[in-house]
Amino acid sequence: MSRSPKQPLLDLTCGLVESRSLAQFQERTESLLTRLFDADHVAFCQMHPDLPTGFEWRASTTGHFLQSYHQWYPDDFVFQSLSQNPNTAWSDLEMLRGKKLHDTETYRRSRESHLRLRHVLAVLLVPEHQVGSGAVALYSDRVRAFSATKQRLLQQLTPALSGAFQNFARFGALSAHSQLMEELLRQEGAHAIVLDARRREGFRTEAVTALLERWFPSRSDRDEDGIPRAWKERMDAFLAGSAVVTSTPLVWREERGTSSLEVCFTRLPRIEGRDLWELRLKELHAIPEAWRRILTPREFEVATLIAQGLSNQDIATALAIKEGTVKDHVEASFKRLGVTSGRTGLLALARRS
Repeated sequence: MSRSPKQPLLDLTCGLVESRSLAQFQERTESLLTRLFDADHVAFCQMHPDLPTGFEWRASTTGHFLQSYHQWYPDDFVFQSLSQNPNTAWSDLEMLRGKKLHDTETYRRSRESHLRLRHVLAVLLVPEHQVGSGAVALYSDRVRAFSATKQRLLQQLTPALSGAFQNFARFGALSAHSQLMEELLRQEGAHAIVLDARRREGFRTEAVTALLERWFPSRSDRDEDGIPRAWKERMDAFLAGSAVVTSTPLVWREERGTSSLEVCFTRLPRIEGRDLWELRLKELHAIPEAWRRILTPREFEVATLIAQGLSNQDIATALAIKEGTVKDHVEASFKRLGVTSGRTGLLALARRS
């Protein structure tokens, strides 16, 4: 049974709608596009601003030609023309504007790759919100250029192609987001918050809230989202400087008594076009570990909270015990450690130990 002339176009439409990645899109549509446009080669490109190269290419027969594209794309007459006319299908005859193909860097690179590219029909896909940019390039080795009919067909397909590339970006972002959340949740007891570049919270692990309430008990220290204002000020400083382009963790630290809270700011991969930061919290206590051999477990716990600057009443609330019980533990700890000058003496002893 012969296939309907419309069947390749219908199959292409299915490939556009159902593909969830550039690799899947190439697999489902490359041969269809080759037949529909009488092309000898098809290349697909997804723009990735966060990648060192900026481009992810998928091509069965021109991959070696495009492998180093990030190094010479400013000299590519195709890129030069399409970047000035996004979402418009252009042929090489329009792009060259009378210039000879043999005189271009693109042709020279193709010959070095043992290709005989003579004509190209391409479109640069740039959605309004910039997320999901990409390109489709059709190449021919033949003397005859792509026809005006083929150019109109590519223009008609441009909205659907653009939608497909936006889907790749969205599904990629969802996958990255899911992996990030799984990684954070997998780390038992992890204290982490994810913020975007506007300092809006996207996620926090369960253990964070109690830690914030201990260290920032006053609501005036935190904004309406519960994020310490000092952290947002530090992020503003990071974003205003060179730190925005580095993945090296940046540290904020505050000390209270013999305890400290350390926050590492680490830039994460961009998700859905959003710059994200992970704030990983670590609470450090300077109560000597050797005291565990002197104090009971509860007394050590109380001494640790004293080092954090908590009052007897705060300690009672934190441990869900009576304030009188806390007082008994405090006095017993002082006696076992030989402390005679109260909390000040306890902290001084901890620093010396």
